[in-house]
Formats: sequence, structure tokens, C-alpha cells
Amino acid sequence: ANIQRGGPGLGGLTPSQADYFQATKGGGHGDYHPIVLAPASVQEMADLAGLAFVLADRYRTQVMILADAILGQMMEPVTLPTMGHPGAVEKPWATTGAAGRKPNLINSLGLLPEELEAINRRLQEKYRRIEAAEVRYETEATADAELVIVAYGTSARVARSALARARAAGLRVGLFRPITLWPFPSAALRELAAGGRSFLVVEMSAGQLVEDVRLAVEGRARVSLFAKLNGTIPNPREVYEAMVAEFAGIGRRSLS
Repeated sequence: ANIQRGGPGLGGLTPSQADYFQATKGGGHGDYHPIVLAPASVQEMADLAGLAFVLADRYRTQVMILADAILGQMMEPVTLPTMGHPGAVEKPWATTGAAGRKPNLINSLGLLPEELEAINRRLQEKYRRIEAAEVRYETEATADAELVIVAYGTSARVARSALARARAAGLRVGLFRPITLWPFPSAALRELAAGGRSFLVVEMSAGQLVEDVRLAVEGRARVSLFAKLNGTIPNPREVYEAMVAEFAGIGRRSLS
């Protein structure tokens, strides 16, 4: 779990979302991906912790919970989930003894390029299975939206408050909240872009999530950024004003 704080370096206790790249794009060498889960409430912090263990066991891969210092210090009612066993997962790699079979030797030391390529191709196939089965996201009021806010974690909570004000003012705004930052819900965003919507990304960083949104829509839609840095938190008024400015920029207003 990474409960992001402002930086760089030692940083402070204030919230940030500037570790998005570290979680979703790297942190180590090699063609690998951890599954990254982004909660937006204390309840989700608990729920996704259980899911993280299930996914790690199912796919035998790293799973990270990426939150921020607001969620890490927040007090909210929470119902702790029942942590039942998710079901047996076949584990031919487990050290159960070698009686009746050859020793099960597992290592990542392959000195021949062909061996390493075969290992990596098996890993890439596993990542494709994860991308097909484990994408999670939440939408609100996107069906008739002209502008879709994309945000995760605390930023999504702030955006939801601004969304209510925008809707009350007659602006057709929706919210798209990624819950898995990897695998990223690119296909769902691409579908929204195909419907002629524009996007405003709200995040507490210099602009990291926005890059995945732009990659997802593949130039089909306008993508703008509203960013807060170094532990400062966007407030609903600021996000609402960014929405209004974006509508002015795209030259459209609600017809309702």
C-alpha cells in the first residue's frame, strides 16, 4: 500500500497523487505490471485490501493499493468485509515435496536471451488475461454528459461535489472514476470519447493520470488537466470553475 504524500524527497504529511507513474509505469526494471487499486473511501480501503490478496493469489503477481494521505488519516464508518477463502487456486509451483516427481526448481536466472524471452512472453500473456478480466471503474451521469471528469481517490470525491453543482447549473457533466489504475479502463474511456465527449482530468500531481487518459482516447477527444501540487487539495469550487472554463473552451453549453 502506498498512501501518497507530497514530495519530492521526504515530503510532508499532506496528500498527493504524484506516485501514479511509480505505481503504474515502473518502480523496477523489466516488462512487468503490478495490479494497482485506487480506493476513494475508508470502506473501499478495507474492501480493496481483501481483493488485493485474492488477485495476488489468483495471478501470482504484485498488487498495490494506491491511496493518499487524506484517506490514510480519514475517519469514516466502515463495515469490515468477511474475509472468506476465495477458493482454491492451483499452485503447481508450491513446495509440497518431490515424492514421485522431479524436483520443482523455480528461478528467474536465465542466461540465454531465448530463455528470458520465453519467460517474458508468458508474463505478457498473464498481463493480457488480467487486462481482460480485472478492469474496474465507476461512472456517474456520463450517459448524457458533454464533459466527463476523470479522477481517482480523494480527487474523485471532490469532483463528485463539483459535479452536483454543475448539474444544478445545467451543465452536462459526468464523472469517470478508475478503480484499477492498472489495468487501466482504456476501452471504457475510448467508448465515451467516441460519443463526442470531452474530458477534464482532476488530479493532485503535475499531470500523470492525464497521460493514460490521452492514450486511451487516442486523439478522438479533447483532454484537459486541472492539477494541484505538493500536498494542496482541490476544492469543489475550483473544480466547478474549471468545468465552466472547459465548457467555454469547447464552445458548448447544456441544452437542458
